[in-house]
Order: sequence, then C-alpha cells, then structure tokens
Amino acid sequence: MIAETRETTSIQNPFGAPVYYYARTASTLQTARACIEDGCPNGTFIYAGYQTEGRGRISGRQWLSPAGENLLGTLILRQAASTDFTLRIGLAVSETIDSFLPPAVKTVVKWPNDVFVNGRKIAGILCESAGGCILAGIGINLLQKDFLREIEHSATSLALAAGSSRCPSFETLIPALLTRIQSCLTRNDWNEEVSRRLLSRGTVVRFMRGQQETDIITGVLTGIAKDGALCITADSGKESRYYSGELLYT
Repeated sequence: MIAETRETTSIQNPFGAPVYYYARTASTLQTARACIEDGCPNGTFIYAGYQTEGRGRISGRQWLSPAGENLLGTLILRQAASTDFTLRIGLAVSETIDSFLPPAVKTVVKWPNDVFVNGRKIAGILCESAGGCILAGIGINLLQKDFLREIEHSATSLALAAGSSRCPSFETLIPALLTRIQSCLTRNDWNEEVSRRLLSRGTVVRFMRGQQETDIITGVLTGIAKDGALCITADSGKESRYYSGELLYT
C-alpha cells in the first residue's frame, strides 16, 4: 500500500477547484475516486510525480512514465457520462499541446483517446465514471526523451517535438489544459474540429469492432458524429457509426 501525501498547489484552476499534487501514487484515477468520497468540488484536478499502476484503455496496457517527467493527471467533473466526453477532452489536449509547438507542427487525434504528433503518440486519455462523476485521466509526455525499446519509435514528448526551450512547466501546462477543457466541454463545433484533426480521415482504414479480434471491417474514415461515434463509410456507400473498437494500423 502506497502512503500518499497530498500537497495543495497554488496552480490556478478555471473551474475554481483545488489542484492537488501527489509525489507518488498507484494511479491518479484511483486517487480521484478517494477524493470523490471526501466530497471534493467539481473541477478538482489531481496530478502525480510518479504512478505505479498507470494503465491504458485496452486491458493489459500500461502507461509507464519516469518520475517527474510527464503530466499524469485526473480531472474530476460532477456531471453525467456522455459518449462524446472522451473526444472533447482529447480535443482540449490536442489544442493545448499545439499551443506549445512550433507553428508548423500540429497534433492529430486518434479515435477514441490518443493524441499524436509527427506520427508518434504524445498523449492519452482514459475516462471512467465513479460516484456520479466522470474522471478524465490524462497523460501527456512532457520532458521525457528516452523511451522503452518497444515504444521508442512510436512515442514522443513535447520536449522532443518542440524543443526543451518551448516545453512548459507543470505550473504553466496545467492551467492552459484546464482552460481548454472548460471551453471544449461546451463547444458546439467540437466534433467538426476533432474531425478536422482526425488521424487517417478520408483514407481507407481497418477497424476492429468491440473487442473481437476477428471482427474487422474496412472502409473510409469520414469523421466524428456529434455524439462521438466514429463514422466509417463502406464500399457500398453506407455509413456506419461505432462507439467502441480500435483502429488498426499494423
């Protein structure tokens, strides 16, 4: 059992809620659940220097990060879950990262929960419901320059993509991110902007429906519906919408 020590930071939060820092925790998603039980206000943000049990959306995938190098955070929102929520958060993450990149470099969004730059993953989002709240787990590679061999050609960071001189501190990045999230949660054109940024839009893709590795379809990726569904048009011209599954790139 990890002994968690919570520090209340002075980081500005546009939600008017506290920003808590933990030097070490199992995962910020787990810690957020405990904060909900303690009655934390809407918009509370938690981030950690190191987490021992970070994970991805797909079962068995981990989110590994060296201590103190990347943003490992969870935002607590006291609202009902919705099918568009993860992509709204993804748009906010994408726009935030763009604001620190050189003008010629832009991020793209991989449905449903990743952000890429220069063909490599720079951020991931994992959203869950708990205690009547939505927990938005956000991982952004910030300062990391060395990655494990199995992901060294598929992962990157702001420090690598933008250069260390453009890389923000946590105290700068977090307010910028929370401000973008607050805006994206109420934007009417959010799906149009995600569609514009969508990785592989307009190209033929392979898509695994649900969790069935043998249930794969092909079609043209056309965009994102207003409810967050992935829109794929088959050769017949019929458009189908999907709420779960995975785009395949290998």
